[in-house]
Amino acid sequence: MPESPVTAIQAIQAILAPALGISAVGLLLLSLGNRYSTIINRIRLLNDEKRRFSRQIAEKGDLGYPDNIRFMSISKQTEELLYRSKFVRNAILSLQLAIGLFVLSSVTIALNLFTATEFLKIAPLIIFIIGMCCVLVAVVFYGMDVYRSYKIILLEVRGEE
Repeated sequence: MPESPVTAIQAIQAILAPALGISAVGLLLLSLGNRYSTIINRIRLLNDEKRRFSRQIAEKGDLGYPDNIRFMSISKQTEELLYRSKFVRNAILSLQLAIGLFVLSSVTIALNLFTATEFLKIAPLIIFIIGMCCVLVAVVFYGMDVYRSYKIILLEVRGEE
């Protein structure tokens, strides 16, 4: 046991402190999950539209000018959406890793209450900081996705002009 006795309430408070990080990350994950689902659905819709144009090309041999412009726009948008989906996927994976690290930091805090090794004294802090770095990485990927989404909207608007 460590030198100073810890009450059960203090132990529970210390163990649950990283849970605040889990709650915050959960909100980000909810947002990113919805965003990822929307991107995937948009890719599916564009692919369906692209298949219809491909059938039309096979039947008629070519497309009219407006349909040809739309076909090219669909190809560019799909490529950009796939690129964008990687950012969202990476953000989600980073946040899931952060949750795992926050849980692990809680476990190491609990172990610290029963053992007094030097490594266990610093391990919870190191694990928590790595978890926070994962959150930072996720936020950067999230920002890259937001930046990229504007580019995709420009492709669609310019393709319709």
